[in-house]
Amino acid sequence: MTTPRVLITGGAGFIGMHLVRTFSEHGNRVTIYDLQPPAGDPGDGVTFIRGDIFDGEALGSAVRENDAVVHLVGLADAGIAQTDPMKSFRLNVLSLQNVLEACRRSGGKKIVFPSSAAIYGITEDLPIRESFPPNPTNIYSWHKLLCEKMIQAYQKNYGVEYVILRLFNVYGRGNEGVIGIFLDKARKGELIESFGPFQYRDFIYGGDVAEAIHRSVIFDKAMNRTLNIGSGRGVQIREILEMVCRIYPNVRWVEKKTPFTVYDSIADITLARIILDFRPKDSREFLEKIIRDEMA
Repeated sequence: MTTPRVLITGGAGFIGMHLVRTFSEHGNRVTIYDLQPPAGDPGDGVTFIRGDIFDGEALGSAVRENDAVVHLVGLADAGIAQTDPMKSFRLNVLSLQNVLEACRRSGGKKIVFPSSAAIYGITEDLPIRESFPPNPTNIYSWHKLLCEKMIQAYQKNYGVEYVILRLFNVYGRGNEGVIGIFLDKARKGELIESFGPFQYRDFIYGGDVAEAIHRSVIFDKAMNRTLNIGSGRGVQIREILEMVCRIYPNVRWVEKKTPFTVYDSIADITLARIILDFRPKDSREFLEKIIRDEMA
């Protein structure tokens, strides 16, 4: 294994801080490129550049000084993407285009890109394998699929090496996902309304995502591959609600009818296990522990 210099765009965010910690623990030199500085001390060997992803000159300079780029800048909220598609295009698609151009001009760079399981859409077969045809259902998932195609085009035309990781439901302290929404309601003592509580979702801890990204950077056999990153197990949304209600005994939840199709989403992580030696935490006990830590 080598210890490449790594640039993390958007590195001050939720996954970014997990990732900075992971790379630092493995002795990598890390540069965070973000508009906001990281919360707290990121540790030794970490450099912060206050930079705009749309500033081509500053971004290009940062890319040239590193061996690999982990591109975390983006709009992760599918609801906002649906109501403001131009914002989604700018933050998800155009930001990536700028990074790809910087990699092309610098030469010899690898990009690791966190895509989304949302590109699979509604699937009848479970677990979901990487070979399943994409079936995007909203603007967010279409933009993520477009990003994957852009990366592949830059590899074929300009030799930019990549690893695409299709993330399932990431959780952990500071993440704004379904668990965060439930906890916010519970803290306020409000009734929690759940759309499709009997759906199964694959919840993956942010620290495990960081480990997968780290291995994607240092393992050559991951080059130019697309991999699912999940726990490989399904958890019903109802179970999450019950965990929250055990922490907040006075809080109740109810099912609310949804106009959207309810479906299950569970990752097949066989390729990630083989290529990255990926071993995520998958116990419900660990998930509940993190939820309890979140409310501490």
